[in-house]
Amino acid sequence: MFIALVLFVALYGVFSTAIVRQLDDERFKYRENFVWAVFQVQRQFLVVQRDIEAALGRVGLTDEAVDEVLLEYEILVSRVYLLRDGDGFEILFTVPEVAEAIKQLEVQIDQIDAAIAVINDPEEKLTVLYSLLEPMNEDLQQAVVRTTNFVSVYNANNISVVKRDIQILSYLFFVGVIVMVALGGFMIRQRQKIFAADMAAQKARQEQEVIEEAADYAKMHALGTLAGGVAHEINTPAQYIQNNLEFLSDSFSDLVGAIERKDPNEPPRLNLEKDKVDFITEEVPMAIDESIQGLNRIAEIVRGIRKFAHPTTDAVELISISEEIETAVTLTRNQVKHIADLDVVMQTDVTEVSGRRNHLSQALINLIVNASQSIRESGQRRGRIELAVHSDDDNVYIRLRDNGSGVPQEIKERIFDYFFTTKERGVGTGQGLPICRKLIQDDFNGDLTLSADYADGAEFIIRLPKPDQATMDKANADILDGPSDLSSLLR
Repeated sequence: MFIALVLFVALYGVFSTAIVRQLDDERFKYRENFVWAVFQVQRQFLVVQRDIEAALGRVGLTDEAVDEVLLEYEILVSRVYLLRDGDGFEILFTVPEVAEAIKQLEVQIDQIDAAIAVINDPEEKLTVLYSLLEPMNEDLQQAVVRTTNFVSVYNANNISVVKRDIQILSYLFFVGVIVMVALGGFMIRQRQKIFAADMAAQKARQEQEVIEEAADYAKMHALGTLAGGVAHEINTPAQYIQNNLEFLSDSFSDLVGAIERKDPNEPPRLNLEKDKVDFITEEVPMAIDESIQGLNRIAEIVRGIRKFAHPTTDAVELISISEEIETAVTLTRNQVKHIADLDVVMQTDVTEVSGRRNHLSQALINLIVNASQSIRESGQRRGRIELAVHSDDDNVYIRLRDNGSGVPQEIKERIFDYFFTTKERGVGTGQGLPICRKLIQDDFNGDLTLSADYADGAEFIIRLPKPDQATMDKANADILDGPSDLSSLLR
């Protein structure tokens, strides 16, 4: 059995690592800016045309001016060949307009090279060069437009692949949990035979283990319940980041296309209407700021998921109250924002308490979700949830209030009983509040209670003792030196 467990963990680790690595590879695909590559070819094409026009418009065509034009032409040729042969651009040639434009450019380049090779007169050489390049102007413009559309579809496909890989990784995680629970159950049955002489103690240990497993299951169930909302929260900023980037690309193209240089000895001029300049000046900084805010929002959500999903250890440590609250608020924001306003008020200078990581945020998530469900069931158009933190000499109190339908008087004494629920079958298991209270009591030496005198909805109070270093040291010593009971053997 142990060998099977080791093999499963090894396969699980290899498969998970492969998926994570694939996700990382998909992320780097977004760095290939096809639009920029095609635009550079078009830009150089326009530079050559502009320089030819400027050279032919001068009085007295010099060899130096001709050499400058031919140098710009050689740069155009090199960029065309780089786009044709460069690594990472092969997929770009699946766009018919791009493939046709590059193919025609290669044909034109061959014709130009053959034509100017036998021409000695500088003015005639530039005239021929200009006339042979001119037909490609419209094709290049179409190639840029089609490349922009292609990149939008290409990135959307990459996003769908990433979502699929994330789903596979999520399914793999839950399969791993189920297998581990199954293996754990088998080992529990084997241990029961060994400790048959001490059934009373064994029953107590098994009950404690079931509670711990139920807490882990409740944590994963909460994360699964909130997954849809979290995905929506990530998709919203990602969408307007994409829109802003497309706007910035278009604005940059407008600016570059409006650059005008009649004399190479003078600074270039921007041939752009004042309204357009004012519009770009006003909108571009806003687009950049919005994109930065969107990236910060995504990072905040990812940090919240990572903190909440991080495996809980048995070590008692200092837990940041504000970080646990931030994680809970972040993961429940999408589920709450359409139902109620959630306000957090900190009225204490105590920032940390002694306990085990993630369990406080797990309890808060359960309470916030319950509050939002209560408000929705009350039929209000928009409710209110308040999370207030204050302290006295010995304890820190976290009060979560809502103006929902409240808790009926006849069931107030039963809401912390295991498997008691007022929800329909399949909606609730009746373990949320009992597990939350158990986590607060066991891991923080505190308590979770329902306020008896709160009339405007419901108020739950989490009491957490202020941290004591001596208590923390003793708790950690008990974990390291405690008896080797059934739970510790199976852990």
